Amino acid sequence: MAFNQVTNLDFEEVKSSLKNFMRSSEKFSDYNFEGSVLSQLLDVLSYNTYYSALNANLVANEVFFDSASIRENVVSLAKLVGYVPRSAKAAKATISMDFLVTPSQESLTLKKGTAFVGANGEGTFVFSVLADVTREAYVDTNGIRRVTFIDIDIYQGNLLELNYTVDTTIKQSFIVPSADADVDLISVTIDQADNAVPMSYKPVKDITEIAATDRIYFIQENKSEQFELIFGDGVFGRKLVNQDKINVEYLNTNKSSGNECSSFEFVGTITSGNTIITELQPTITVTTNSVGGAEPESVSSIKYLAPRYYSSQRRAVTVRDYETLVAELYPNLQSLSVYGGEDASPPQYGKVYIVAKPNGAEALTTTAKKELQKAIKKYTILTVIPEILDPSFLYLEISSFVYYNNNRTRRKSADIANVVRGTIQNFGNNKDLERFNGKFKYSKLIGQIDAADVGITSNITRIRMKKNIQALTNVFASYKICYGNVISQNTDLVSTGFKLTGEDQSYIWYLEKYGTNSIAIYRIDGNEKKYYSQSIGSIDYSMGEININGINISSTVGNTEYISVSLVPASNDIIALRDLYLTIADSDISVSTVLDETASSSRTSGVGQTPIYS
Repeated sequence: MAFNQVTNLDFEEVKSSLKNFMRSSEKFSDYNFEGSVLSQLLDVLSYNTYYSALNANLVANEVFFDSASIRENVVSLAKLVGYVPRSAKAAKATISMDFLVTPSQESLTLKKGTAFVGANGEGTFVFSVLADVTREAYVDTNGIRRVTFIDIDIYQGNLLELNYTVDTTIKQSFIVPSADADVDLISVTIDQADNAVPMSYKPVKDITEIAATDRIYFIQENKSEQFELIFGDGVFGRKLVNQDKINVEYLNTNKSSGNECSSFEFVGTITSGNTIITELQPTITVTTNSVGGAEPESVSSIKYLAPRYYSSQRRAVTVRDYETLVAELYPNLQSLSVYGGEDASPPQYGKVYIVAKPNGAEALTTTAKKELQKAIKKYTILTVIPEILDPSFLYLEISSFVYYNNNRTRRKSADIANVVRGTIQNFGNNKDLERFNGKFKYSKLIGQIDAADVGITSNITRIRMKKNIQALTNVFASYKICYGNVISQNTDLVSTGFKLTGEDQSYIWYLEKYGTNSIAIYRIDGNEKKYYSQSIGSIDYSMGEININGINISSTVGNTEYISVSLVPASNDIIALRDLYLTIADSDISVSTVLDETASSSRTSGVGQTPIYS
């Protein structure tokens, strides 16, 4: 839906319209409005008309998802389709702890609440255990008595408690008083007035199959961007009665700042029976660094996901359903791509592929994949098998020769090169790149390079596509390198070096295009090329693929486990579909400056010129 433009008139246009209207009457046909008191009355009318039109415009736009901009209104619209905006999300880490204990310590209990301090590059953060965890002591094979906690989940934030007493004589709101609370980790128990035992209540998002006595609650965001707990009405869920005592435990988190904590110190409470133990310090092993912390859902995200959430009806059938659910279940994503197995090569019917790039990492951890797979499963129909894939990064190498007129700029050659490099870096960070389904538009980049400095007269910029393949060492293996774009028939092929099993380990081998579409392996011996094979693989230009058959790599050159392979695309406009993630690395940018001698009048046109490219 387009933005509703109720009026394009400004104050002067409104006033002019009123004057023209009045002049249509014989009484005011020759009237001088500017020199009369009536002009002030027209000002009042014009301002009133202008403000009324402005408010009408605002109201008209705030009642539709596409055009609404005020968060309160967007949240209200989301309520109409049963969508609850995502709260802040706490980062989660998984650790193990090992304690050496005395014979009298038969078990240890890790008490819920603050238990750890985690550290990352940004600082230190509190992590909490959300429930008591007890483990029994045992004697290991060396006769040492231990208590071991294996794979304990800890969450970033402070565990806080909130208490309400129900008073049915007044109108009450039960609000979690923090915009930084992770509502997915809220625990609600109620000391019911008619029951001596505290009862646990569970959150629900729809009213289907809810009985009148079910202990449930709903969550909704209020005007203060805090979350309110809504309990049953006696028809859908148990209705609160007078003097019920509501106990709420919630985690107040630092959101995305708590991600990537890789070291932890125990500062919590450990008990043996009823005795607090202070002298024990555990050995901590980090299973997974903290991940998953995220900011509250943005207005733009709510506007995008809420209608799709409504259409999915909390089930995963179509690609759009999976996009909506994954974005809701795992919000800490920089980019997401979902495609059906029928679009894979070769087709894999009955499958749906989920490719996710999290913030601050190249791929989801194994633990995160398992948790996401488990969460998706309950929404998936039996005939569809979801599979989570790692992103396949498609790098663009940018080589730019920039011509400049030194009479038109104060910048030196090196400064111009730095400005252009920054321009290319900024271009790589725009919304069209650094994502799945990204699009690289060559003409836009050329234009931005030309505009980077007033002294730039033109540029010759060349594009290459690069993929990194992980080398499987000391085993014969085949590789398929998919660029997802048509490869130029006139391309060369450049690779980083590697060594071959069974060959002299001082030899460094490379890949190159040989003949029309074959791939060769060669090394340099002095000034001579020596080939290991001239047909180790082939190029499929139209499919944008390279196939390498039966190669045994012992190691790669450099501090990487990868071999980089680059070539020239058939088109300078690049698109990254399905699992391809389009990006420009700073190390893949090359800028050279060339004095434009013709433009600067230091050389006559056509005299002594040597073209760089033929």
